Amino acid sequence: MRSTIQKLCLFLLAFPLAVTAQTGKGNYSPITLKDLSSFENAGSNWSVKGNISIHPVKNEAAKTTNGEGTLVGIAGTAITTKVKAKDLRFYAEFMLSPGAEGNIILPGGQRVRLADNKQLETSALTSGYIGQFPVQNASKAPGLWQTIELAYDASVSTVKNSARLNSLKLNDVIVLESVYLPLSKSISDAQSLGLEVTKGTIAFRNIGYQLLNDRKPLTLHNLSYKLYSDKWDAPTYSKLEKESKTNSLTQEVTNGMREFHLIYEGEVLAEEDGDYVFTSIYSGNVFTFDIDGKAIITSGESTSQESHSGSVNLTKGSHKFKIHYSRFPWRQPALGLRVQKAGIRTYDLHVLSSLPEPEPKPYIGVNPDLRPEMVRSFVLLDGEKYKRTHCISVGSPTGWSYTMDLNRGALLQAWRGQFANVTEMWYERGEPQLLEPAGLKVPVSGKSNLAILENDKAAWPDSANVNYLGYTLDAQGYPAVRYAIASATVSDHITATNDALTITYDVKGTPAGSLYALLASGKQIQLIEKGLYQIDNRYYIQIDKKAKVVLRNSGDGQELLLPVSNASSYSMFW
Repeated sequence: MRSTIQKLCLFLLAFPLAVTAQTGKGNYSPITLKDLSSFENAGSNWSVKGNISIHPVKNEAAKTTNGEGTLVGIAGTAITTKVKAKDLRFYAEFMLSPGAEGNIILPGGQRVRLADNKQLETSALTSGYIGQFPVQNASKAPGLWQTIELAYDASVSTVKNSARLNSLKLNDVIVLESVYLPLSKSISDAQSLGLEVTKGTIAFRNIGYQLLNDRKPLTLHNLSYKLYSDKWDAPTYSKLEKESKTNSLTQEVTNGMREFHLIYEGEVLAEEDGDYVFTSIYSGNVFTFDIDGKAIITSGESTSQESHSGSVNLTKGSHKFKIHYSRFPWRQPALGLRVQKAGIRTYDLHVLSSLPEPEPKPYIGVNPDLRPEMVRSFVLLDGEKYKRTHCISVGSPTGWSYTMDLNRGALLQAWRGQFANVTEMWYERGEPQLLEPAGLKVPVSGKSNLAILENDKAAWPDSANVNYLGYTLDAQGYPAVRYAIASATVSDHITATNDALTITYDVKGTPAGSLYALLASGKQIQLIEKGLYQIDNRYYIQIDKKAKVVLRNSGDGQELLLPVSNASSYSMFW
């Protein structure tokens, strides 16, 4: 139900303390979903299915298929896993029916609540607890698979009778960090994880866990380094300044040099086979990390100790490694390398002083209040090498946002939640001039919205022949972008309600050819009912039931087209 705004709420008592949150996805051990044998007390309200389909609007029974891999629960008794845990990370995909409510029950008995309930936007069901709400709504509509990931410590040595939720991610957006949770009693032994449905239907799949301990199965040995005095941006280096052996990984061997290339070589000793995830944290223009001649991390510029990760499967024993690091002369040097393995808490391979506290970098955000906000900026899409330079991003007070490429007449991205992170535009020199969505982003095609086609089987062009004419603002403050296309003028007007983004095309004149709008493209476009389509697991398209849309195959995917004449419109929501 589109009028329903999903919320994920954690109804727990929070102590006003802060800690460093755990980050990084790591490796998860799966909970097998062939049947219910992975659980201790499976009631009749739980079953394992092959797949599930839930209508996003109607409260009707979920459609399931026989098979394995999907745990389906309806309101009733909670189910507990045979996995016993204390400190852990947890990951799962879940799907809600309209109005559904349920919980993930942590080892200490605290509950992370999953709910689709519009009342939660304005009121907290405290029931004697203080409601700890997410910093933003990063949820999806019913009927779409969502992800939840959390890092949890069952006890905290510095705070008596407390557990701690280090981080909570919903659909890859961090919505809570460093929340202290009260314990009625100390957890001396590992406890079960639980799942509970109190209303409606909730499905789970790809459930994984990671039991955390403080072992260190990988260490560095026989380190040596070479320090070159070539300029920081030199493509090659040859001016050897110093070389030596050392017992630790640190950038401090550079002795305050402003420009250098630092090369470390040595051995990593793995005490056990398995997948190891390495994370670099540095400030500089170059960082590369190789093991046995294989590139594990190859990163570009990092101005503020950003993290970059790579993984490798290592056999037990010794392996050769090499690191190349070069700093920016105008930035404080910083070099760090961390490692993590399934069941092992992330730990440092560098010495503490090699990674000083980064220079404070403020978060600069833009959020609409009573009227839409518009920001002109560059945008760099995932997988694209060059920035889109003529872009406008529009955020609405209702939480729906989008970016248009004005030159191409293309919807580049859409998102929901907070509007814009403009730190890279407005902080210091703001050289990248990049705007980043601050909420849950939905990938779209990035192709021109409109095009003239010979017929409905003609290929959609990467960039249609449109001429940008400017835009006007409606009474609410939303821009209507005007284009000249094939002897006609078309207004591309995107507005937001509480429920969706609505796109309206208004045609003036007679186009020289057949004008179409590209509503969506994806691997699979599923017809839910007349006028309602699901695009992969990303979003829904709602159109007039009388509209003569074209659903067609295109390459290895599908496209949804709408013939455009006079005024035509559709909505998208997720």
